[in-house]
Amino acid sequence: MTRGQEVPVEVKAEVPQLLLKKDYRYGIRVYYKTDKGTQDHVGSLPFDFGEYNFEAGKAFLQRSFSFPYTPSKARGQLMAQGVLTNPKGKMRYTKPVALAPGIRTTPNLVKHAFGAAYVPGEYKNESNEPLTFTIYFDQGLATLKHGFGNNLQLLDDFILSNKKTKVVEILGTHSPDAEETTARNLASRRAVALERYIKQKFDTESYVNDTKNVKFKVRSLQQNWDAFLGRVQTSALPKEQVNEILEIVNGEGSFSEKEALLQKLPSFEYLEMYVYPVLRYAEVSVDYIPNPRKDYEIYLTARKIVENKLGTDALSPEEMQYAATLTPLLAEKKKMYEVAVATHMQWRALNNLGMIYLEQAQKELKPKVKKGLLENAILNFRYAAHRQPTAQLFYNLAIAHHQHGDYLEALHSYNYSVKLGGPLPVLQQVFTDKAALELEVGQYDDAAGSLAYAGDGYAAQYNRALLYFLKENYEDAAKLAQKVLGLQPNDATTHYLLAVMGARTKNEQQLTEHLKKAVQADAELAGKAIEDLEFIDYHKTPAFNSAFQK
Repeated sequence: MTRGQEVPVEVKAEVPQLLLKKDYRYGIRVYYKTDKGTQDHVGSLPFDFGEYNFEAGKAFLQRSFSFPYTPSKARGQLMAQGVLTNPKGKMRYTKPVALAPGIRTTPNLVKHAFGAAYVPGEYKNESNEPLTFTIYFDQGLATLKHGFGNNLQLLDDFILSNKKTKVVEILGTHSPDAEETTARNLASRRAVALERYIKQKFDTESYVNDTKNVKFKVRSLQQNWDAFLGRVQTSALPKEQVNEILEIVNGEGSFSEKEALLQKLPSFEYLEMYVYPVLRYAEVSVDYIPNPRKDYEIYLTARKIVENKLGTDALSPEEMQYAATLTPLLAEKKKMYEVAVATHMQWRALNNLGMIYLEQAQKELKPKVKKGLLENAILNFRYAAHRQPTAQLFYNLAIAHHQHGDYLEALHSYNYSVKLGGPLPVLQQVFTDKAALELEVGQYDDAAGSLAYAGDGYAAQYNRALLYFLKENYEDAAKLAQKVLGLQPNDATTHYLLAVMGARTKNEQQLTEHLKKAVQADAELAGKAIEDLEFIDYHKTPAFNSAFQK
């Protein structure tokens, strides 16, 4: 049976002790032979002195191997062949024997949430609220840096846009861990570092603003729990664990004493991995003067820009992106976002252009074209997420990597998405897809940990059922699968999984009932079931064949 991208194999062989002669070498080669005749070497069992043990008068040897899985290998046979080498080096072979008839692929029946999303433009809201930029720092430091997951580039883009700025407010803070709280005036130093940076940019790179006509308000929060509590309450932690944290933070004791108590909680690993890193920041809030236009004017101007009848400076970056939302035509929308990206490289346009590529990839049937579209989506999502680090944007990037098959990159982005925090429904989708990826690569214990925070959505509950099945807990797997059918009564994959459970547990009634419903919901599953080794013992039984009758 597959486990991730590999097929693990364990082989035990016995040879009567009397057959083993001095100066002769005995071995067994294990290989996988597909229906098309190709062979994969899996491993060898050498019956050399010191390699084997004795049991009941027989020499035995046990080895674990694995070989890569591809769909073309699903049908075939795991084979073994004895090899005898005499003292002169001449080799003789036994007749090959079949050890297993093909590969079971049930672990691949994973479901995804894949909740990638567009982000709305800021244009209509420009006149109402100031812009906010959150700049992240490394642990214990107040040094500004450009790079992965930082908003500093986004702040640079705003300054270079030369919008008339009235007030800049800066708030510095830190995470609750000892290295941050014992660093002298760390929150204040972070705020001051940003103030100096912005003032220098205004004086050297802006022709509208300078430090004489912009008011700066700088403050810091040292040993304050507000940001921490906000992150915890928008995390994927279960309610009872959130309540434990609130009880400690709102209780008696010094700041350091409370942090020490947090370290003893079951949820501390989550806090340390996903919450503390994103509390090392300074927040910049900018109040500026917008210059709004009417919708029809923006749309017509954008069309002229796309048609090269006007220069790209005829609209601001925000107006160009807003224009893309005014047309229902995907091709026209794409062209407007492409112009916005080419001229301004702002995160909203990058993300939304990435979404268009992702949607096109999901509809594409040609593998090579699909791969190219996903690569374009990844490129745009990466730029967007690094300019505006939010849970949703890194989730979008993770999904594109996941669908492209870049599993390590996808896992990295899923983790970073959770660290940034956000609406609970988004975080639960992130954990659902993170668990799906971990199931796909065979990391079942990690998947169990992720599913603990994935909520009770359809895909999360199904993947829990699959995980229980893979751990051979068929009773609880069946209960969870029935819950999934409560949400999606006609879900073909869930019925198919229950049919497989019926085969595993020798429950012919369950096999027939759910295989029949699976085939009714998705006719392609009939062909899969006929070839599926899970049903090999039932291929000639009425229980199996009646599932295909109308």
